Amino acid sequence: MNSADLHIRREVAVSMAINTVFSGAFFLAVFGLGRPVPVWGLGHYVFDFGPQAFAVAFMSTLVPSALSRKALRAGRVASRPSSLRLPTHLLLRALVLAAPAAVVALAGAAAAFAVLGVAVLGWGVALAIKLAVGAGLALVITNLALRATLAEHVA
Repeated sequence: MNSADLHIRREVAVSMAINTVFSGAFFLAVFGLGRPVPVWGLGHYVFDFGPQAFAVAFMSTLVPSALSRKALRAGRVASRPSSLRLPTHLLLRALVLAAPAAVVALAGAAAAFAVLGVAVLGWGVALAIKLAVGAGLALVITNLALRATLAEHVA
C-alpha cells in the first residue's frame, strides 16, 4: 500500500472518530439526555438529519483536504490518480459534497421512518443511529474528498 492510500485510511479514521463525537455532542445539545425523541416535525429527529449531514460532509471535506494539500506540498504524502473530479476551491468542494449529502440524508431518513411508521424513538436508539450516521458520512465523504485532493497534483 502506498503513502497516499495510507494517508487516506488514516485521515478517514480520524474524520470518522471526530464526526462521531461531534454528532453525539450535537445530539445531546438538541435532544437532551434520556428523553424519548420525537421523529416528525421541524427541529425534530428526521429534520435534524439535514443539518447533521451538511455539517459532517462540509467538515469532512474542508479540514482533511486542507491538511492533505499541506502534506502534499511538504512531500509527506504522494499524489495518486483518480477519475473523481471535484472543484479545486475547498469551500466550493465542501459545498458540492455537503448539499447533496444533506438532501439525501434528510430524504432517506424521512423515507425510512415513514415506512417504519415510527413517531417517537427511545433516546438510546436515536443516539446510536445519529452516531452511526455521523461515522458513515465521514467515511464516504472524507474518502471522496481526499481522493480528489490527492489527484490534484498528479503529473
